[in-house]
Amino acid sequence: MDDDTGILIFLAAGVLVLIGIVVFGVLSSRRKRSATKRTFTVRQGWIGDQPFHESSDLDASDTRQEELFRLTYPVGGSIVVSGADAEGEPIERELHVSRIGRSLRAGWPQAKLGLSVHFQEWEHSEFPARFVVTGTDGATSIDLDASGARAVDRAENVVWSAPWEKLTFSNGNDIVLGNGSSKTIRIEIPDGDPDLEEILIKYGTFRQMHF
Repeated sequence: MDDDTGILIFLAAGVLVLIGIVVFGVLSSRRKRSATKRTFTVRQGWIGDQPFHESSDLDASDTRQEELFRLTYPVGGSIVVSGADAEGEPIERELHVSRIGRSLRAGWPQAKLGLSVHFQEWEHSEFPARFVVTGTDGATSIDLDASGARAVDRAENVVWSAPWEKLTFSNGNDIVLGNGSSKTIRIEIPDGDPDLEEILIKYGTFRQMHF
C-alpha cells in the first residue's frame, strides 16, 4: 500500500510539472505576441558607400519583434541617417525606406533571424556588378544587374540564373541560391567581401535551405 501511495505521489508530481511547463509556455507565447517593447538593437552597416540599418539577432519564432521592427521602419517612411560628406565631415540625411530584408543569423541549433532596412536613394545603384565566387556547377563568378543574378563559369557560360522576384537565398556557412525551380547552387565568397551577401539579402527573398 505504501508503495502504491509513493507511485501515485510521484505520478501526480510529474503531471503537475507537465502542467506547469505547458502553462509557462502558453503565457510566454502570449507575452511575446503582445509585446510592446523592442528587444532588438539596430546598427548601421554599409554596402560600399551605401548605408543600411540592420537588427541584432532575433529569435526566428518571435514574430512580434519582427512586426515591431517593420512598424519602426515602414516601407515608404523616412528616417534620418548619419554619414559623411565628400570632405569627410559628419552630416545627417533624411532617407526613405524602400525594402526590409530578412536573413539567416548564427547556425544550428540556435539559428536566428536578421532584419535589414534599405533605402530608396540607393535602389539599383549596385548594378551592374560582378563578384568572384567558388561554387557548384563550376561557378566562378556571380553577375548582378537590375533584372536578376547569373552564375557564370570560367568559360563565361551561364550555369544558373534567376530574376530578383524569383531569387531565393539561404546564407549560412555558404550561400544557397534558388530560382523557383528545383535548380539550386551553393557558392562561397573567397575574399570574404560582404557586399554580395548584402545585395542578395536586399533584393532576394530569404528561404531557409541550410537546416
